[in-house]
Amino acid sequence: MDDNLKDLAVSRLIKAFNYEGALEILDLYDQFDQSLIHLIDSCRWSMNFDFAKAESVLKDLPEKYILANPSIQRYVQELPSLRGGGPDEVFNELMDNIMIQLKRGTYTEFAGRVFQLRELLYKYAVIQFKEGKIYPLRDRIYQKQFFEHRYKLHHGLMNGMKEILTRAGGKWEKIVHVLSGKAMGELMDLRHKTIVAHGIETIRLQDIERIYESAENVLDDIEKVFNWLNIPRREHKYRGLNRVLCQLLAST
Repeated sequence: MDDNLKDLAVSRLIKAFNYEGALEILDLYDQFDQSLIHLIDSCRWSMNFDFAKAESVLKDLPEKYILANPSIQRYVQELPSLRGGGPDEVFNELMDNIMIQLKRGTYTEFAGRVFQLRELLYKYAVIQFKEGKIYPLRDRIYQKQFFEHRYKLHHGLMNGMKEILTRAGGKWEKIVHVLSGKAMGELMDLRHKTIVAHGIETIRLQDIERIYESAENVLDDIEKVFNWLNIPRREHKYRGLNRVLCQLLAST
């Protein structure tokens, strides 16, 4: 393959967040900087929420790569917190991933990620309301049985959480209106019929637009909940990182 075509192909795969595909092409050649390959490989594992592996493949990454660019520095510095379940980092990671599923056109996966984020946000809200404390998302308190026992949820997890927050009123009730409103309810009903849940159906962009008018409106609603729960929304991590990866690719 011509060098220019090869670089163009790898660059396009990176911009599409297809790190596996980029690695497959790079694996055919030996002139690329191994640090660049380690970074792309780390992104591949991070996108699959294996943050321990994502961190381990960077153990030999020269410090100059980390310090040379804020996007790489942020990426490396957040990995330990992601591995530990830091709420701000994990919630932003999930939002970034949801946006990536939209770009890829994988709408069934998009709805699956929204479902995961929605349940975590509900639990986070109940804990914040009840205790005024922040626990890592890997803490035992988030485990379903422990959570239901601690907060005396006798009518199911979701119904119990909605009841607690609705009774609290104010921003807590607004969170319920967004996370369990008519539009979100319809989207979750579609998700339940798909292969990521209990069925074999798929979700298309037209399905999301029928419910929300635009898929971007789903993201806007989630960001409202972020604001009410004081979760800082950060710049999309992988977009900035991709720009740096493409620059490093062009310089090899």
